[in-house]
Amino acid sequence: MSNFLLYSIVGSVVLTVFLNVLPLIFPKSADKAKRRIQDSVTKSVEAAERGERGRIQLFFPWKAMVIGSIVLTILANAVGYFAGR
Repeated sequence: MSNFLLYSIVGSVVLTVFLNVLPLIFPKSADKAKRRIQDSVTKSVEAAERGERGRIQLFFPWKAMVIGSIVLTILANAVGYFAGR
């Protein structure tokens, strides 16, 4: 159990540092994303002012979620079973 706790803490610190350093490595990516979002919102507002209705596509992977849940439940139970031996 103590190994898991150690790995969890180290992994959390490494991931936090990585996510904080990532914007420093790619400084223009945030500006690009901001511009894209602003352009998208502007297009949506202009279309709404003209009376056009955009079509919204929704993707909800419920089958993958059910299968993933079953697989992860079996995996967690197997790990618990074999760890208890």
